[in-house]
Amino acid sequence: MRRRKWLVLLDKVFVWNDPSLIWNMTADFIGRWILTNEGLEEGCLVLAGDEVVDVRMGRAPLESTKSLIVPCFVNAHTHLGDAFAYPSPKGTVEEIVGPPDGYKHRRLREADRDIKVRAMRESARLMLSTGSSVFADFREEGVEGVGMILEAMTGSLLNPIILSRPLNIDAGDVELREMLSRCDGFGMSSIRDIPYDLLERASRLARASGKIFALHSSETVRDDIDRVLDLKPRFLIHMTSALESDLVRCSEARVPIVVCPRSNEFFDMDPRIPILLRHGVEVALGTDNAMIAPPDMLFELQAAYRLSRRRGGISPELAIRLATYSGRKVLNAESITTEISYDDDLAVIDVTGDEPLTEVATAAGSATISAISLGGRLRRP
Repeated sequence: MRRRKWLVLLDKVFVWNDPSLIWNMTADFIGRWILTNEGLEEGCLVLAGDEVVDVRMGRAPLESTKSLIVPCFVNAHTHLGDAFAYPSPKGTVEEIVGPPDGYKHRRLREADRDIKVRAMRESARLMLSTGSSVFADFREEGVEGVGMILEAMTGSLLNPIILSRPLNIDAGDVELREMLSRCDGFGMSSIRDIPYDLLERASRLARASGKIFALHSSETVRDDIDRVLDLKPRFLIHMTSALESDLVRCSEARVPIVVCPRSNEFFDMDPRIPILLRHGVEVALGTDNAMIAPPDMLFELQAAYRLSRRRGGISPELAIRLATYSGRKVLNAESITTEISYDDDLAVIDVTGDEPLTEVATAAGSATISAISLGGRLRRP
């Protein structure tokens, strides 16, 4: 398919697919600020109808909306399969999500398949409407679990990265290969929950297939960092109970860590984001279990900003970057860019004041996300 070409001159947009076809229309403008890979800059999106035809840097026209433009959020860690069980009761990590018999796993075994698929589909709609375009899901329930989320994502505009795990801890290589053939890799529980031999085989098969191997680590109890890193994970989840020396090891091994502030807060834990960053760890954000926190990344980055004050704090800009650019780097998925362009996936967040980053990191609600642009096509809630 030939790429459509655009030329923007003043307030007119000219579009053509071939030299014989030219017309013009009045341009519309959205936004006053853009969070680029280098920082906050003045700028706006130029529209022709519902298509984004240019990203214009510099002072926006007076008629442009008072909005901040950011890359769509990347939700780097979800468990959408338990969305049907929202809201979760309070309890310890082991009581609520610990395999094989924690509350979540009992509910997964008991629930009807259609109920689970419908709840995952609703969670996907929520993510899209609140500015996310990519998410990485740790999908339980083996091959059947992969089938459920694939069904839930049918017709969705989201870009899912599906990381499965075996239904049983005695899974053989045939089952692991079948799972890999249907998803993007493995998203495992910790080395305390799953036989190490299974984790080794899963890691080896995933890497041989060019796919992702990731796992939870040191959430409530410290895991042996040598055994964790020997599995060569693409990234780790939580590390809330890791030693600072473990974080240094992760930084040296270039293994990113995805933290889930609202889930940590639910379990009275601290994501320790400033400490991770101080040790040079690449950090991204995820919303974790949908039965604990709906997968809304705006609320997640606000929790990251709020909870980080316990450890010295992070800037509003950094909180937003953890939910956008950092997630892209951690997942390293094809077509996920780290630069702003007219055909990138972008979120438009309306603001009221002249400190857009602070407003988004502290006070903005999801209703302020007035539009998203996916592949250059603007969509409004």
